[in-house]
Amino acid sequence: MGTNTYAINVTNGKEFEVEGELSDLGLHPWVPKQLVSKWVKEKKAAVWYDRPYVGKMIFCVIPAIYYRDVIGLKHVIGKPIELSRLDIEGTPAHTDPSGKQIPARYGLKDFKAAVGAEYADAERRRENAEWICQYEPGQALTILIGSEDGFDAIKGVFRGSIKRAFDEYAKLRIEVPILGRQTTVEVSPDQVRAG
Repeated sequence: MGTNTYAINVTNGKEFEVEGELSDLGLHPWVPKQLVSKWVKEKKAAVWYDRPYVGKMIFCVIPAIYYRDVIGLKHVIGKPIELSRLDIEGTPAHTDPSGKQIPARYGLKDFKAAVGAEYADAERRRENAEWICQYEPGQALTILIGSEDGFDAIKGVFRGSIKRAFDEYAKLRIEVPILGRQTTVEVSPDQVRAG
C-alpha cells in the first residue's frame, strides 16, 4: 500500500508557482524553503525573501483522482515519485542481526522538522534586525528583564549596536546606572522598549 506522498520535480525557479497551482487544486504541497537576506545598495538595507531550500523539488500528498491534473501542470517535469513509508519516517540507528551498526536514516519528517527549525531561526534574526532599526543612538530605553520578577525596570540610553562573529545576531549596547555608576550592558533588542 502506497503513502500517496510524492516528490515532484519542477522547473527551476518555479517551485512557489507550482505550490500555488497545487494549492488551487485543493492539495497541500510543501516546498522546503529558507529565509535569506540580501543587502540592497539602493535601499541601504537588507531585504529578506524566501528561497527554495532544495531547488526543483516539491513534496505533496496526491490522491489518485488528482494525479493526472498534477502531471499536466506546465512546470511539472516527468512523473512524481511516490515515497515509501521508510522515505517518510526514516529508520533509527540500530544493530543488525550480524552485530553490524547501522546508522540512522533520516526521512522526510526529520527533514521537514530541520528545515522548519532553520526557518524559525532565520525569522528570529530578521525580527532582531528590524528591532535594532527602531532605535537611534542617544534614545532613552527601558530594559524589560527583571521587571516581571519584582525588580524595578532599569532605564538606560542606547549607544549603538554590536555584532561579533560568534553572536547569532546583533545586540544593543546600552549605558545604565548600576550602583551609582554608568555601566555598559549588552541586551537583545526584544528585551527593551523605548522610554
